[in-house]
Amino acid sequence: MRMVSASVIVVLAFMAAGTPSRAKGAEETTRRVYISAVDSAGAQVTDLTAADIAVKEDGKDRPVAGLEPATAPMQVAILVDDAGLGAFQVGVSQFLQRSLGRGQFAITLLNPQASPIVDFTDDVAALKGALGRLGNRGRLQADGDQMLDAIGRAAKTLQQRKAERAVILALTIAGGQPQSIEPRDVLTAVRSSGAMLNVVHVIGADLGMAMGDGPKQSGGRIEQAGTADAITTALIKIATSLQQQYLLTYTLPDGVTPAERLTVSTARKGITLTAPTRIATK
Repeated sequence: MRMVSASVIVVLAFMAAGTPSRAKGAEETTRRVYISAVDSAGAQVTDLTAADIAVKEDGKDRPVAGLEPATAPMQVAILVDDAGLGAFQVGVSQFLQRSLGRGQFAITLLNPQASPIVDFTDDVAALKGALGRLGNRGRLQADGDQMLDAIGRAAKTLQQRKAERAVILALTIAGGQPQSIEPRDVLTAVRSSGAMLNVVHVIGADLGMAMGDGPKQSGGRIEQAGTADAITTALIKIATSLQQQYLLTYTLPDGVTPAERLTVSTARKGITLTAPTRIATK
């Protein structure tokens, strides 16, 4: 027994000496967000590297694990609030032409109630049919609650679909001033879904909190336009920005609870980043 015990002790000692310690960072949490960048002339910047990017979560520096071109298919919920005038038909057509092949698209038309006219699809015929329903339908009374409700519902749908690269594109003439819907609830739904809220609005629209703050918080864009041509230009800008996005990954140390506040910056001069400032903690 003494010989067996001695042998066991020797083996255990050998195993203890030879077992590698857990690699540093083995329990790190990796987080992912989508960003884009433009130069001082407004052109997309496509040569950023991880070394160019700094990340702070809740004011604390976080290591950047990687930066690469975004390749995951998009799921884009397009919400059209045109007061019946058909003002966004051409712009949506141009957006789709530049985005087809990069994901699936759903279109909801407000009449003023939100009416889905095509579910998420990449079928050209189905999308073309939906475009045909975005023309002039006669003047309708706009309703800010309907638009906010449509944004919230789109966010929840994208979350249910577990969309890895979720986008909400809200197009509005009237804006999104609520009567009964709480804007903070809408922003929470967008944040929980991980969707990037992009807004194109006619000059003078009263966006309110959800549509005014949502793009910045979620890493989307906000564009205003005064003419039909300007609306199309704005939608092309958003399509181009989505095409040239980066997937940014960064890490949290073992035991650190994810936080909501995010700051993404670059030391490269003349470059402006579009990145979320609020992200889900789960």
